[in-house]
Order: sequence, then C-alpha cells, then structure tokens
Amino acid sequence: MAFLACYFLIKNANEACLDCNEGVQKFHQWNAIRIGGLSIILSLFATSGAFFIGKKDFTSLHFCFILSTLPVFVGGFLEDLTKKVGPKQRLIGGIVSGLLAYFLLDTHLNRVDIPGFDWILSNFLLFSIIFTSFALAGVSNALNIIDGFNGLACGVSIMVFLAYSYVSYLVGDYFLLYTSLTIVGALIGFFFWNFPFGYIFLGDGGAYLLGFLAGLTGVLLVERNQQVSAWFPFLLLIYPIYETLFSIARRKFLKSYSPFEPDSIHFHTLIYRRLIKSHLVNKLPAFLLNSLTSPYLWFMQILCTIPAVLFWDNTYLLMIFSALFAIFYTWIYFRIIRFRTPIFMALPVGILERLVKSK
Repeated sequence: MAFLACYFLIKNANEACLDCNEGVQKFHQWNAIRIGGLSIILSLFATSGAFFIGKKDFTSLHFCFILSTLPVFVGGFLEDLTKKVGPKQRLIGGIVSGLLAYFLLDTHLNRVDIPGFDWILSNFLLFSIIFTSFALAGVSNALNIIDGFNGLACGVSIMVFLAYSYVSYLVGDYFLLYTSLTIVGALIGFFFWNFPFGYIFLGDGGAYLLGFLAGLTGVLLVERNQQVSAWFPFLLLIYPIYETLFSIARRKFLKSYSPFEPDSIHFHTLIYRRLIKSHLVNKLPAFLLNSLTSPYLWFMQILCTIPAVLFWDNTYLLMIFSALFAIFYTWIYFRIIRFRTPIFMALPVGILERLVKSK
C-alpha cells in the first residue's frame, strides 16, 4: 500500500507538496515530494481494514493504536503543506496523541525500571499519564531531528520495528508482532522511493508519526509484558533520543540560543559536510552524496539494536550499553567537529574517493 501511495504522490503531487531545499537543515539540491508520511498513515489504516476482514481479535486495538497517532501526524503534515506550524505546536500535537493513547488504549508507563521513580509512576496516575505523553512527544521530535538524508530515518525505523517484532514474538504478544511487521512493510514500500534517489521524503508528518509509533510500541511492549525491561525500547531509540538531548544542551549551554531553533551541526550533517561532501563534491550526483550519509548513521543504530535485542530482559546490561553509546556518540562528535575524524569512519569514504578518481 505504501509503495503504491508513494508512486501516486510522486506522479500527482502539486507544487505545495514539494520540498525546495530551503532552511539550514536542508541538504538536497532537487525538488522532492515532502508528504511521504501520508503513504505510511494510509498503509496503516489499510492494515486495520485487512485485520477487520481477517477477523483478528486485536482489530479494534490496532485501530485505536493508529487513531491515537492522528494529532501528531496532522501537526507535522500541516507543517509540510503550509510551513506555518512551529516546533512547539508540533510538540503539543505529540502530547495530545500521548493523551489520546491513554484514553483509547488505557496505556501509560508505570515503570521505567528505576527504583523510586517506579513507585511514583505506579502510585500517581496523573503524573504517569503526563510523563508518558511528554515522553512520546519527545521521541516523535527526536526522530524528526535525525530525518534529513535519503533513507536515514526510514532505515533507523525499520531496524527499530524489526527488533520490536522479534521481542514481541519471543514473549507471545501477537498484536505487537503483527503491528510492528506491518509498519516494517509500509516502511519498506516507502524506502524504495526514498533511497537512494530521494523521490519522496517522510516530511515532518512522516517523521513525527514514526517517532510516535516507535515510542508507543515500546510503551505497550513494556506495559503488556513485564519480562521486557523498560530499558529495551530506550536503548533501541537512544540514537535519536540522545541526538535530541545533546542538541538541546549544545544549543542552550555552548551556543546560548533557543533549543527550538534549527541549526546545521547535527551529527548527521557533520558526517555529510566533513566526510562525504568535502571529499566527493562534484564527483558524484547530489542525490548520491546525500544518500551516502545514511549508512554511517545506520551503523550507529546497529550499535544500539544488537545489544538491545540480545539483552532485552536484562536491565543492568541495557543501562550499561546505553551509557556506552552516549560516551561513544559524544567522543565521535567532538572528534569530527575538531577535524580529527576517527580512521574507521574516514576510511570508507577515502576508498570510495580513490575508486571515483580511478575512473
């Protein structure tokens, strides 16, 4: 469904749906359709219809799951169309979706596997609901922050939902297994048109939607299955989460300006400028320069996904790997920004540069 929807959008979208490479976070040099999130949400509603026809016992639950995403998706989608919905308004949309998830699915975090804080979550329902809503809104925003290069957010999301599928299967949660696999199917259909040529982008609507889906799936998996550590979805999503927290701290304390203002020195943009563009500009097509950035960040996601999947029920090991990732990310970031890129990151693009020169 997502594959066909993307094809239809690419062939029929008007000028209002184009991304024209405006803004400090834009790193493409061609017009592309920026409402790819519409293909994902349409695919998910079509899946609910298929579950209804197939008489799955979790059909109503799945429909409510998708319905709860509408406020956060609509906020991002309107920004894609009008460019008049600011980050604060989109964040509010994520919070509203989080509240809607509570009323429709009766889900909220009552544990994060931190002593003391778990007692507060378990004994103060209102605090738990608000905390969960803000957490889901935060994850939605986090995935939007890492979006910007062909295949980046989509590739990260595919890994996340495949991991959810695997653990859901292990614990026998077939609602989340089916849900995660259908999201993966929609993402693969979109990925074909997004990577490497960049015919269509997720846009804010798609990025916020996927972030919210990733967060909500993690909340449901933890709440429905007590053997799953709350740190499993956290480690699985720590790359976009830490990117967001790191960016807020960098803007606020190192640059002294609003954390809501966009900039062009995110980790992925540094990879593009310092590793890819500086070596291969004018040697490869613009869309390929853009696409070569994503595998570096897929590697970062793999570093989180593998230990998360291996130790999904071991809180202490998941905490250790989360801390190690934060240290590793920070170390690499400051190495690159000081023009001291580690050899293992510079080597692949160096080899590619020689291959291009030899031709």
